[in-house]
Amino acid sequence: MPGDGLDELGRSCLKAVKAVLGGKPLLVVTGAGISVESGIPPFRGPGGLWSRYDADLYGHIDTFRREPELSWKMLDDIIGSSLGAMPNEAHLALSRMEQMGLVGLIATQNVDGLHMLAGSKEVVELHGNARRILCPSCGAREVLTPETYPSFDRRCTCGAVKRPDIVFFGENLPERSMRRAFDAAGSGQPLLIIGTSGVVHPAAMLPHIARSSGATIIEVNPEHSEHSLSLTDHFIQARASEAVPALERAFIELLKGGPEGSEQIV
Repeated sequence: MPGDGLDELGRSCLKAVKAVLGGKPLLVVTGAGISVESGIPPFRGPGGLWSRYDADLYGHIDTFRREPELSWKMLDDIIGSSLGAMPNEAHLALSRMEQMGLVGLIATQNVDGLHMLAGSKEVVELHGNARRILCPSCGAREVLTPETYPSFDRRCTCGAVKRPDIVFFGENLPERSMRRAFDAAGSGQPLLIIGTSGVVHPAAMLPHIARSSGATIIEVNPEHSEHSLSLTDHFIQARASEAVPALERAFIELLKGGPEGSEQIV
């Protein structure tokens, strides 16, 4: 509104927060868009991983089982970009909001581990975590860091080739993680979607389940997604690193003093 001291982003965030304030903590669903700003390329779109690798070949579990070294050409890219990245302001704001009781579960489609690196505790990684390595033969596990990765040996002491703990094409998503995410989506708690195209299933079903449970849906995306026109109640067209801290500020100001303090949100 003119004269309220807010820019367009601030007004959009204030309106969205007013719609969910005082209710259950937010369920947050994140996609590649939140991590692009940390320097991690997306899988789809210009410059994405699938523009450089044939997804059905390099990303399929059958290829790893048959010719693991071929899969590792792609896996090195995924792991290297994950280990070279740091959480951005969106990841950090979600962690702070979790500490304030405003965010509940974060269900992420990303494999970079940045939510937990930012300090978030309640995270389900629907597609796994590229920092975690396991041996498919003996079950040995390790966690890679930027310091240990240069000397990382893909060959396990048992003789098998290790793999990152991520979901390949041809594999099912972790059942426990999916159950937690779907249960949260069906609980009626408000949903915050950040940086996802809405085309990757079964994660793309979470907003539909939330809508069926009567949840208010807020979406943060630079461009409209598959959910924007049909499911989203409050669409915030902005980069995640701008919009999520703005949502955090809106929550804080409204909790401090109500709408009359909203002129401080910029």
